[in-house]
Amino acid sequence: MGFACSKSAHIVLHKKPMSRIYVTETLTPHSKLILSGEVFHYLTHVLRLTVGDKLFLFNGSEHEYEACIQEIGKTKVTLSILSQTKVNKESPIQIHIAQAIPKGQKLDDLIPKITELGITSLQPILSKRTIMQKVSENKLKRWESIARHASEQCGRTKVPQVYTPLRLEVFLKQAFLGEKILFYELETAKSFQDILQNTKAKTYTLLIGPEGGFTQEEVALALQNQWHGASLGKRILRTETVAPCVSAILQYVKGDLNHL
Repeated sequence: MGFACSKSAHIVLHKKPMSRIYVTETLTPHSKLILSGEVFHYLTHVLRLTVGDKLFLFNGSEHEYEACIQEIGKTKVTLSILSQTKVNKESPIQIHIAQAIPKGQKLDDLIPKITELGITSLQPILSKRTIMQKVSENKLKRWESIARHASEQCGRTKVPQVYTPLRLEVFLKQAFLGEKILFYELETAKSFQDILQNTKAKTYTLLIGPEGGFTQEEVALALQNQWHGASLGKRILRTETVAPCVSAILQYVKGDLNHL
């Protein structure tokens, strides 16, 4: 027998904030939702939610849904969706980060930061100087999970897409909308600021090199494929610093960080 969920009319003091969970299912107010697998495990064993607990759900639409746990079984949990609220926390611009895979676990630490800054997608890149030249399916799933949990934490209603890694030479020849910007330390003719001052684009693809940077041949190939070369000033930034830096600058100049 399930628990009867309803919207609470009284104020509960000292209650912990409601969790936010991303799901792929269609969500409809005043309906039931059954979750199993990884989400079931996360709700019941990680968050340790119980029958009667409330939480927010989102699925990539512009809405957030309040739900209540009605029943917990051995392998599935049943929720009652109570209400729907329109939420506007996504940026008016699209930022696609193409990041040459850095050493160790640096990309794991990078993904939450750029997710919080509102990026649209992450394309891991394999270049000549990347230490990691092959990415396992488990590693890719881990990156997707990190992006998902970061979106849950920061209040976004969409989760950045994490694509399967590509060789740089393959990636550079793809067609892209908007501005294509390559950051490298030897660029002296044009700054990131110069490019942003002369564009009204709403979509940006930002290419960032690994430790040691891109080779001269890789830079030449990018320029041949109509990428803009850009510098970030006099100091050389670590590869894991660049993506949060340029994402924040871009959101401030063209996005929604200027509304603070």
